[in-house]
This record gives sequence, C-alpha cells and structure tokens, in this order.
Amino acid sequence: MGCSTKVKLTVFGVLGIVLIAIGGILIDVFDQVIHSEVNEQIPLKPGSETFKKWVNPPADVFLQFWLFDVQNAYEIVHYGAKPIVVEKGPYSYREYKVKTNVTFSEDNATASYYETRTLVFDRNMSVGDENDTFVSLNCPMMGFATLVRFEYDIIKDILEAAFEVLGEHLFVKLTVKDLIWGYEEPLLKFVNDAAKSRNISLGLDDHFGLFYGQNGSNDGLYTIYTGTKDITQAYTIQTWNGNESLPYWETIWCNAINGTDGSLYHPFIKKSETLRLFATDVCRSLYADYEGDRTVKGIDVYRFVPPAKMFGDIKTNPDNIGFCTPNITECLGSGVLNMSACKDGAQIVMSSPHFYQGDPDYVNAIEGMHPEKDVHQTFLDVEPISGVLLSAAKRLQINIAVMPIPLISSTAKFKNLTFFPVLWLNESALINDATAKDFKSQILEPIKILDAVKYGLITIGAFILFCTIVFTIKYWVQRSRTRGGELQINRGDYDVLRDGENEQQDGE
Repeated sequence: MGCSTKVKLTVFGVLGIVLIAIGGILIDVFDQVIHSEVNEQIPLKPGSETFKKWVNPPADVFLQFWLFDVQNAYEIVHYGAKPIVVEKGPYSYREYKVKTNVTFSEDNATASYYETRTLVFDRNMSVGDENDTFVSLNCPMMGFATLVRFEYDIIKDILEAAFEVLGEHLFVKLTVKDLIWGYEEPLLKFVNDAAKSRNISLGLDDHFGLFYGQNGSNDGLYTIYTGTKDITQAYTIQTWNGNESLPYWETIWCNAINGTDGSLYHPFIKKSETLRLFATDVCRSLYADYEGDRTVKGIDVYRFVPPAKMFGDIKTNPDNIGFCTPNITECLGSGVLNMSACKDGAQIVMSSPHFYQGDPDYVNAIEGMHPEKDVHQTFLDVEPISGVLLSAAKRLQINIAVMPIPLISSTAKFKNLTFFPVLWLNESALINDATAKDFKSQILEPIKILDAVKYGLITIGAFILFCTIVFTIKYWVQRSRTRGGELQINRGDYDVLRDGENEQQDGE
C-alpha cells in the first residue's frame, strides 16, 4: 500500500511539472504565432481586407462645431469692455472619408493616395439648423486691418474709409452655414474689383468661410510606408505633397513630418511609447502619451493624450521655439499656436477649446471660457495588439488675433493683443458595432483561446503539483505517527516480559 501511494504521488507530481513546463513553453510559442499572424494581416497590401477597410474606414465619423455668440459687441468696440461670449452648438456633420488615387511602389514598400472627405449636415445631432444666426467677429475686416498695421498712415486711412463706405463693422451677424462654409464678403469683392479695374490679379476669392472650399476636397498627397518591409513603420508618413518636411516654421524639429495620419499605427503598441501624427489643419506634427486603460465596445484599449508641453511656451518646452513666427522673438504663451505662417498671413491662432491647458491670461481675457478636460481634451483610443484606432476625438479652437491698430477706429479700444474665439470643433471617430464584433471574433477571441490554453495548462499543472505536495506531506506525517505507535507497542511488550522474568527469579 505504501509503495502504491508513493508511485501515485510521484506520477501526479511529474504530471504537474510537465503541464507547467508545457504551458510555459506555449507562452513563447503562442506569442510568436500571434505576432506572426498580426504581422501578416496588418501591413497594407493591394486587395487585402486591411486595404479595403483602410480605403473606406468602417467608423462613424462626425465633425461638430460650437460657435461663440458675442453678447456685448457694442460695448467692446466703443468702451473697450471685456468680451462676453456664449457657446452655441453642437452643429454636427457626418463625415465620410475615402482614399482615392491609391498607387503602390513597385516593391509595395510605400503607397500614395489622396483622402477626400465629404460632410453632410445631421440635424438630429445638432441643436439647431444651419441657418441659425449669431454675432461673430468680422474675420475678413480684422484680417485686412492687421495686414496694413505696419503700412503708411495713408493706406490705413484708405482702408478705414472703405470700411465706412461698405458698412463694415468689427462684429457681424452670420448664419452657421455662412461662417463655416462661406458667404460673399463685400470687402473682398470690393478689393478684387478694384484690382481688376487696374488689370491686377490678387488671387483672392470673393467668398469667406473658415472651411470654405473644403467640403468634398482633400488635404494633399500622402505617401506612407505599408509595413511590408518593416512592420514598425506601418502607416508612417514618408512624404506629404512630395516633401519630407514642412516649409512653415523656424527649426528642423518643428518642420518635421512625424508619425501617421492618426487613424492607424503599427501593431503591439506599448504604454511607454509616444504616438505621433501629422495634422494638416494645424500645419504640424503632434504627439500623445499614454494616459490610462479604457474599454471601447467591449474591447480593451490604451488611451493616449497630448501632453500640456506640446503647446507649451518656450520655457515649458524649448523645442517649441521654432513655432515663434514671424521670427523667434514673436513667441506666444502656453496653449496657442500662431498659424499665420501657413495660412497666407491670416491672423489665425489655434488652441484647444476654451484655451484648455493654455495660459490663464487667455482664459481670463474672454468671459465665457470654461476649460474642462473631459469635454475639451484631444484623445486617441488605440487597440494595442493591432494598432487600430477604435475611438478618437480631435478638438481644436479657432481664434483670431485682435489688437489695437492706429487709425482703424473699430480696434482703438482694445488695450492689447487678444485672441478672440470664433468657434471650436470636435472631429470624432468611433468604430461601428459590426466592425467591433468582427474585430473581437477575428482577432481578440482567437488570442483569448490561446491564452486560455497556455495559462490553463499552467494553472492545472500548478494545482496538481500543489495537491501532490499537500498529500505527500500528509502521507509522511501519517507514516511518522504510525511508526511512533508501533515503537510504543514494542516497548510495552518488552516491559511485560521483563516483569515476568523478575517474578520467576523471586519465586526461586
């Protein structure tokens, strides 16, 4: 019986060790299988499922606008009152993005394409109609005033007279559709007609809108790495419009085109990484750091967000000195970016909505600014195994630089440079339900099954080994007790025999 128990315990102990060893070996084997399969599926190849989804992304994309309605226009112009604005929105547009004119290099190492986007107004997701009106800063008027601020006084006098003749005011009532998509601006038409009468072509359009001409358009020619040669470079931009860098800023670092377009990344993302993307709407490369884990439609993701230093002043982030335009002596505070270098001199200043993470002076200069992280922060939710973006929100605010300009009466009461908010936008994307279901069944569930096998074997092996150890200890304890009892019985027998011998001797 004892020998049989020893054999059983030995067999179970060996079995537990073997299962643990097999599970440990499978960790490396299965990880290699997963990496191999993902590395096979993720690279961009003509005709593949990845290619089809890349050309026509299966995500619900919206572009939403919140416009700032100026409440005290008269007091601002005549008394220099602090601007008061009220946010109106969202006004939502469903966005459709399709990649066109896709061509691959001979070795399929790179792909070139245009991305066309079309926007359709969605009344159900909006607070009102596109014809809703509000009071906004007269951007063309302020643009012309800024343009002549260093010119001779006679030029300023002529411009001031033109403002009066045309009935231009610093603040105007516009519709949502006018401000976003454009309207015929009398001032622009007047300047164009005057130039044409002298056979001068200024190349100006008679219309003005912050997104005029962009619906149904593209933002340039992209060439990206497909990942077929180096999976770590998958979807990284090689050139934009044929250029490896930008021409707008003052340093090589600021002009660098880094990262992807923000929709896809290389697989096996690590929390320690910094994700980089190139955004044409802000004319620069951006970056984001890991903030925490999230769940999107039942799928675990890593959330990455831009750090405050990305738009920090040069004390906070010396690398940003190259964004000081027109030269490095014209540096702004934290949270804003002067876009004039890439917007044909227009005094557009970008920031996060409500100057989130910006200099408190910018927030306090406008009554109605209430920065909130959850509402105004940009974020990227990336599934780390595949590098696919499942949810994202790019949030930006368009401001106009307003300043006192001599001989331009509408600006006379401004005490100093003010970044006047016009609108802020949220371009958001979320994977749709059907694609999320397919993603889980095709990628995540097989990985979970493999994990269950390898860790299941380790768990079972560890349990068997633990039980074997417990029963072995119990066996040896019981055996020790049994031997102790036998020893006591034998000693008692000896005492009885000894007593009997003594009695016999006494009788003799």
